[in-house]
Amino acid sequence: MNLKAQYLIKLIAATLLAATVAMAQVHIPWGVPGREYQAPAGTADWLTPEVLGMPRSQIVFTDRMLRLFNGRGAISIRDKCVTGLQRLQFPPINVRDYKFYLAFREAKTGTLIQDIMPEVYDHKVQTGKGPHPLGLNFTPGAPFVMLLQRAYWQPNAFYRTGTFHKEIKGHWISFRIKTKASVSAVADEIYLKVELENRESDPLVLTAIPDQRASDLSLDFTHVKTKPASPVTHLSFNTLESNQIRISVESNLPNHNKAGWHWVIAGHSKSTADFAIVLQRLPAAPPSATQADIAQREKAAGQAERDQLRWAAERLPEVSTADPAFDDFYRRCILSVLMSRWDRKNFIIQPFYAVGTWTFTIAWDTSYASAMLSILDPAGLRKAFLSNLRAGLLKNSYEPWNGKTSATPHWYAQGPFAEMQILQDYLRQTGDTSFLNQSAGNATVFGKMKHLGFDLEKRFARPDGLLDFGPGSDRMIEIATDGYQHVYAAVNGLAVAYFRQMAEWCRTRNDPDATKFDQWAAKLDRSINQKLWVQKEGWFVNLYPDGSRHLVWSYDLFDLLNSGILSAEQQHLLVSHIKEGEFLGPYGMYSISKADLTHWDLEDVDWGGGGQYAGEPLRVAESLYRLGYPETAWDILARCTRWTNHFPYIPQEIFGDSPRYPEVEMPVDISAGGGVQAILFGVFGLRPHDNGSLDIAPSYHHELGVARMMGYKFRGHTYGVTMDPWNYEVYRDGRLAARNVYGKTTAFPAPRENTGGEQIRRGNPAN
Repeated sequence: MNLKAQYLIKLIAATLLAATVAMAQVHIPWGVPGREYQAPAGTADWLTPEVLGMPRSQIVFTDRMLRLFNGRGAISIRDKCVTGLQRLQFPPINVRDYKFYLAFREAKTGTLIQDIMPEVYDHKVQTGKGPHPLGLNFTPGAPFVMLLQRAYWQPNAFYRTGTFHKEIKGHWISFRIKTKASVSAVADEIYLKVELENRESDPLVLTAIPDQRASDLSLDFTHVKTKPASPVTHLSFNTLESNQIRISVESNLPNHNKAGWHWVIAGHSKSTADFAIVLQRLPAAPPSATQADIAQREKAAGQAERDQLRWAAERLPEVSTADPAFDDFYRRCILSVLMSRWDRKNFIIQPFYAVGTWTFTIAWDTSYASAMLSILDPAGLRKAFLSNLRAGLLKNSYEPWNGKTSATPHWYAQGPFAEMQILQDYLRQTGDTSFLNQSAGNATVFGKMKHLGFDLEKRFARPDGLLDFGPGSDRMIEIATDGYQHVYAAVNGLAVAYFRQMAEWCRTRNDPDATKFDQWAAKLDRSINQKLWVQKEGWFVNLYPDGSRHLVWSYDLFDLLNSGILSAEQQHLLVSHIKEGEFLGPYGMYSISKADLTHWDLEDVDWGGGGQYAGEPLRVAESLYRLGYPETAWDILARCTRWTNHFPYIPQEIFGDSPRYPEVEMPVDISAGGGVQAILFGVFGLRPHDNGSLDIAPSYHHELGVARMMGYKFRGHTYGVTMDPWNYEVYRDGRLAARNVYGKTTAFPAPRENTGGEQIRRGNPAN
């Protein structure tokens, strides 16, 4: 056996071992959820709740940021307890300070066993008063509480185990508790499955008591004034209500009184009960406290989550390598996009791709995932694109869930260029050029984009062609220092690409305005290079109306890498700054170079220095792969894969030095789809083109071992790529189509009419 064959066998063995170890590390305290589920033959099973599960001890999110979501609503878990939940988000029901627990009153001794460790803990930390949380269950006069032992998160499922073991008045109360929380996909309700195991021989007789708290139950319609709700009242043991919202707790326990549900657990046995938190807008008839079908509703919620993951897995390529962190990162980037996908009938469009947990759709954020969405859900991407047009882009960049515009709307300078990115990604993947002729209100899509181009030139162009977007960094990249305003290269370069694309579309329609767009692009290109480029620094400056020039080392400039305006030397000089001490940190990138002592700050993470907006380093990595800088691209991407050691889904912002995030920002952002794109279009080298041709030029890294990507669907065919240290293979429709060395592109031409089929233009045909 030659050395090459021996090494290949070792790589394959390492890949299998890594997968086995990763599976062995998964521990779920509630038996093995999903074990009863059997995937139908021929369906994708590489993206499941079990694969995406993560121990709570590994997750750095605070409890308010750890969400359960099933497409139409969300709730957060509550740490340090076994049953606690908080923060309802089911628009227009949006109750930020809602809290829920279960308590049990034991019949023989009258002992109230609560689940309020977080409340006691927070009160002690904030005021220094009250019982010490670590003294509960033995300090005289302090509450008796259940104690948390383990917790485990899955998409739309949170598993916890706890214990209570006390001798009270000569009587032993000892039980183990397991809980599972989840959210419905079809109704505004949350489920809590509770299993109690009585460790004693005597029956355990309990009253199960729901503990609900909220200071205000007012409906929340974005940008719409509503009357304040009446004071919150506890109408009964299971109901919290104002004159606008009712929150009721149901159980399948058959008997209850004014205090709670009667529950008996026989000696040395287990018993399971199901509870549902039901949200209602008033007027609505109150539900009964006892409902027999909660377990079935809870099971349907779990199946809905599984179905959505399978839906994504059947549409997106499967990726597997010898690097478990790389594979995990790919899956969690997909999950992050799915956790931004709302599907409620009262939303302006269905589905509604929100920026994340903020229920707005924003073109800038969506553009980081638009190539992925063009594969996963092209119809949904079309709706998002049209919704952005409706919002206005240069009038209002935020389209809320109810479509109501703010009285003081905010717009981003990047909006038009992000919208163009979305449109180009959609057209390239689908070939649906007829979409340009689709009505978008008072004009076609093409007409709207053309008008937007004219608006850019009319409102912002100077005599030299440069676009001046005015003062106010909140309109540019929202940094807390000044200097990145007025004429800055990033959007000016993107405007060149925008005008060139519009000129091309005009020419195909014999539209004479093609000449105007060509002229604007040429003038702008010249001015950017003559007035903004600084050769000594290898960077672009920002130009103010008074002629002053401001140097800001923002990674926003790396968006120019794919703009088509840079020379090879300019590309090289820009990329040379992606290194330690400037833009590279242990956990990705810094949004401002650490060498920029004027603008870098530690708190403004996404654009101001301390870290990164999740999508930006992923976009930069993809660009570097396309431009022939695979080592630098891998250096960025490998650092980003470390995120998923600590985050089950990708937050909006992550610090560059450590796996932390600003809690005031979103715990999930749609821009994480950029990770999927960096892997598919960067590492595996997929290069789809507008005319339907496809080039494949992967970039290998030794940490990948034997790498495999299968199931990329493009223009009627399905493609796969496998890589080892020596060469790569391309599969088309399940058959080996080519085997090539790295650096040599495999190309499939655009479909041609009246030919005997497509042929591979370049690269070595398979033997």
